[in-house]
Parts: sequence; C-alpha cells; structure tokens
Amino acid sequence: MTDTREEISCRLSSIVGLEVSVVSHATDMLTLHFGPIRHYVTRRGTPLDGGAWALHIQCDWQLENAGVVFASRADFSSDDAIRRTTNRMRQLLIESGRVIVNGISAGTSGGATIFLSTGARIVLTSDGVADEEDWRFFAPESEAKHFVIEGGKVDPWSLS
Repeated sequence: MTDTREEISCRLSSIVGLEVSVVSHATDMLTLHFGPIRHYVTRRGTPLDGGAWALHIQCDWQLENAGVVFASRADFSSDDAIRRTTNRMRQLLIESGRVIVNGISAGTSGGATIFLSTGARIVLTSDGVADEEDWRFFAPESEAKHFVIEGGKVDPWSLS
C-alpha cells in the first residue's frame, strides 16, 4: 500500500533549495516552476521556458504571506481575475527578488505545504474527488512519468 505522505515528501523534496522561477496559469490551473529557467519542448512539441521542476495545481490552493491569504484558487474566478492574480503572485515570488523553497510538509490526504524563504507558503489542499486530478509534479524535460495526486491519493500510474 502506498504511503501518500511519504511519496509526496520524497517527490517534492527535489525543489528544496531551488528558487521559484515561473508563476503562470493554463485556464484555471496554477502552474509553478522551480529552479533555473531552461528552454525545452513539451511532449506536444510546444517550445517553452520553465524551471527544472513544474507543479501544476488544479485543487484548492492558497499563497499565504505574513499570515494573510495573498492569493487563492477562489481568485481564479474569471479570465481577468486569473491574469491579475498570477501577475500579483509573479510580483511577490519572482520580481521582488529571489524566493527559495526552504522546506515542504506533506499531508496524508494528498495536500502539501511549500515553505518559502520570504516566510510565505503555498498550501495545496486536495479536493478529494475520486478520478479528478488534484496536482502533478514533474521535470518538464524528462520522459519520466509525472507524479500525480488524484482524489487525495497517489495515482498508481505515477509509480508504475
């Protein structure tokens, strides 16, 4: 039986010590990249610039700064709101200076918290809906399988 907390801790430990390098979105999915910017081509053949690691978040999330919710999935309510929110996040996490991942904490129900050098943190909370992807973590340049949390659990496909 897969230990969700252990698998999340193991996988996300790859970003500890790396800087947040990209904050973006694809429709209502938050995308974050960590590590030095690289030029690569996606599996679909699209050229992109991104970090060594990517985190695509489709579940509930919050960016907390100084004990206050700075941004959250609730802010992704319209196309304009999504653009404004990602721009504010980009200003806080990239344009204001180097922000490094100091640590991570994994939950038993598919959630995780990413602690940042500025004192901010990114909190992922699984929606817990079966057969719906919560988030995925992967190295964009790699052919390796993505690590996927679905319905609050590790998708077994990720481990095969």
